[in-house]
Amino acid sequence: ISQNTTVGSSVNAAVKISGLGIGTAPSLGAFDVDVGFDSSILGLNTVTFGDPVLGDQLDLFGLGSLSAATPGTGTVNLFELSFDLPSDIDSLQADSFMLATLTFDAMGTGMSGLSIAVNALGDALGDPLIADLQGGVVTVSSAGPVTSTVPEPSSLFLLGIGILGILSQATRRGV
Repeated sequence: ISQNTTVGSSVNAAVKISGLGIGTAPSLGAFDVDVGFDSSILGLNTVTFGDPVLGDQLDLFGLGSLSAATPGTGTVNLFELSFDLPSDIDSLQADSFMLATLTFDAMGTGMSGLSIAVNALGDALGDPLIADLQGGVVTVSSAGPVTSTVPEPSSLFLLGIGILGILSQATRRGV
């Protein structure tokens, strides 16, 4: 997945999971992942857990979850553990959803890869899940100089001013 932005702007990157069961196992009960980026190009601003449409799929009944975002230089660790019952997670969790949305500030020009490294993915019972990973790229370009155009006087206007100036000089000399 590729995104383009300019220096001084913000860009969002979603960490998403898909391929889970529909109303059945496997579901996701916990995750621990590292997202890597080029810190000379992007600066981590905020992390929001959960799906903006579906809500936090690891907190289906509002019982809470244990979640943490731990930033480092060029990386952020995302961790969440559901407090919901395994049977509820298996039967109610969506098969595809966003785990978290990361907002980055574009600080320098260039291309920053977004890599994902899985430390742990666990189903509702805590058994390990295997994942195929897909990263992304953010390309940041300079905003470019802010220019304003100064209107140029029309040629006829300049010609008219010039003729008036000549006539004025001729009238003063008595020609």
